Amino acid sequence: MEPTIQRWSAKRKVELLLALIKGEKKLVDACREYDLKESEVEEWTDTFVKSGERGLKARTGDEADAHERELKELRAKVGELVLELDARKKLQALNDRDQNAF
Repeated sequence: MEPTIQRWSAKRKVELLLALIKGEKKLVDACREYDLKESEVEEWTDTFVKSGERGLKARTGDEADAHERELKELRAKVGELVLELDARKKLQALNDRDQNAF
């Protein structure tokens, strides 16, 4: 008998779920073997299926393109803000210099 696993990592959960989906194990047997509640494993299954559905809806390339566009936009915004900050600092320095002249 395997030692009791206190924490189930995502990888181990997926391994168990795939074994259940492929019919290599039965839910009742797996729950008994690993001292799990059926409702807990069913919740893992629901989460796994929902995540898989999202993965099929959005292609990886589309996500990468969207990420790249967002990154480009954010870098442009940072550039604008840096330019604005530099301009404000120069204006403040000029104002300070003019005030000290009087």
